[in-house]
Amino acid sequence: MSRRFWVYIGFLGVATLVALAWPPSLLFGIFLGVVPGVILSIAPTLLMYSLFWWITRALLRKLPVRDSQSRAFRVVIAVLGGVIVATPAVLIPRLINMQAHDAAVRMQTDDFEPDKPIVLPATIALIIDGNYEWSRKRPACDTLCVRLLFNSMVARVIAVDPSHDNSTSAFWIERRETCPDRPNLKFDVAWMTDFPLIRGDTLNDRVRDRIAHGECLIEGDGRPEDAAATVAYRHVQRGTGTFEHPWSIWPGPPVVNRLEILDANGVPLYRRTEVVTIAMTTPLMVETRAGLLTTATYAGWARYRKTLGQIGPNGRDVLPYVFPDAAKKPEKHQQ
Repeated sequence: MSRRFWVYIGFLGVATLVALAWPPSLLFGIFLGVVPGVILSIAPTLLMYSLFWWITRALLRKLPVRDSQSRAFRVVIAVLGGVIVATPAVLIPRLINMQAHDAAVRMQTDDFEPDKPIVLPATIALIIDGNYEWSRKRPACDTLCVRLLFNSMVARVIAVDPSHDNSTSAFWIERRETCPDRPNLKFDVAWMTDFPLIRGDTLNDRVRDRIAHGECLIEGDGRPEDAAATVAYRHVQRGTGTFEHPWSIWPGPPVVNRLEILDANGVPLYRRTEVVTIAMTTPLMVETRAGLLTTATYAGWARYRKTLGQIGPNGRDVLPYVFPDAAKKPEKHQQ
């Protein structure tokens, strides 16, 4: 190893140690002039491949070849060493990602999407994991529930939360002089079709205006068995997050969510499965991350999330197309 290469490796070694031991150093490096941050971010990957290349080159130079001391031979060995190191760096993540992709596709083999919009009966069950109002200890009337009721597409929604012992609430609309205070509503999942948001004309504003003018959202008891159709959004598999097991090359199980619409006999009218896998970058690289406004840090193999069959939270990315009329924002109160 030449003296210059020793200096190069030593410099990368120090930068790598700093970056891996304290990932926020990347942010400070960027603030100090961008270049220090860039150096710290690429140092771990450069050090890894530089050492692998040097070891491979040293082994190749021991081959019993004539003129092994010639300049041409040394150039060929250097290039060949680079190719040998680069080949697994590219092939390993590609093969792993292909296997993960094939497994994700197999999970979607039973998906079914009709060519025309689905017509819902008067009473439906809405089963959503995590749709729970803690203060009332009951499911809330979420975004889809509100749209279906205030667009008069269904008469009654029976909300069920499987993640809280199948807690159940029923919702319907009655016209009264005075509505109950604080209706059990939940608007935390915004649909992309509602953007841009206009002050005073959001879904929340329209619904509360309708309620203020006597269209009362009433909550009571109900049973899922009374519904003639079911819309269900479930977390089939929690899976592995991007920041879990950072030095594992093999990805953990994917995150799997499923949106289903079933008739009264349990026959699927619509089914879509969303599979979120953790893919490795190609070529394989070491990555360090740090949040500017958080304490979250990460040091490990560079990875990214890859989504097949995107559904969105509570199905928001596909429901506007499954229920084009029922899922639009309710009209304002007519004077």
